[in-house]
Amino acid sequence: MMQQKVGRVSQHLNQIICAWSGIEAVVLGEAAETGILDPYFTISLDVYHHSGVPPSEERKGLFGDPTAFDTVPGLTEDRFLLEELPVKIRYQSTERVDYMLKRIADKEWIFHDASTYLFYRLLHGQVLNQKSEWLDRTRDKLSEVADHFWQMVKNGARIAAAYYLNDLRAAVYRGERLFYVFSLSHFLRSLCSFLFALNRTFEPSDRLIAERVQELPKLPDGFGGRFESMLRDNPELSPERKLEVAELLVKSILPME
Repeated sequence: MMQQKVGRVSQHLNQIICAWSGIEAVVLGEAAETGILDPYFTISLDVYHHSGVPPSEERKGLFGDPTAFDTVPGLTEDRFLLEELPVKIRYQSTERVDYMLKRIADKEWIFHDASTYLFYRLLHGQVLNQKSEWLDRTRDKLSEVADHFWQMVKNGARIAAAYYLNDLRAAVYRGERLFYVFSLSHFLRSLCSFLFALNRTFEPSDRLIAERVQELPKLPDGFGGRFESMLRDNPELSPERKLEVAELLVKSILPME
């Protein structure tokens, strides 16, 4: 019954959004597939448009004045509760997506710490509505991304992992606990980015990375145990010991292509 409610609310929002001018497609993210009691549950919609969307106050009214409506400044992202269900709507310009794909085609893509999650959502989300062939064409391009793109991501992520390893080393030696946490987080993010790119796979949401990265077919020897050691909160795994494991992980990915 609750999943039926999720489907009904998703379609209700889809119908409202598709009535706006310039909407190309509405895509539902996988966070809506979990049970509603899961703390990660949300109805996550990606709205692709080519001529802008109504202002935030107008959007709020069109959605029926939902509870706790909030817009993320500069990102054009709405968050609110509708029928007690959490909703997150991202508004993406098709021009911006096309520009990013052109940069990839022109070999001008630059590695970003923000990962390839945007492309993951584009490629794997459930299509609720599309008004042209733009989404299909975009998905075709993402399914056939050239080798040079993955090489750029691999190189960037590998360099970033080595850079954050140095930060981790400094934090451990100086006993700076907060900087240690920051450095460890960035290190693990870069390490996972490398492995997804190595397997020519776009990165899922942050909450799924730990699970999905260990399912990748191509991983360095001993990765599973070392990776779990980095995640484990255990007095026996001191910052010094985790630094040693991080150094082994970097050494293991250096020769991989």
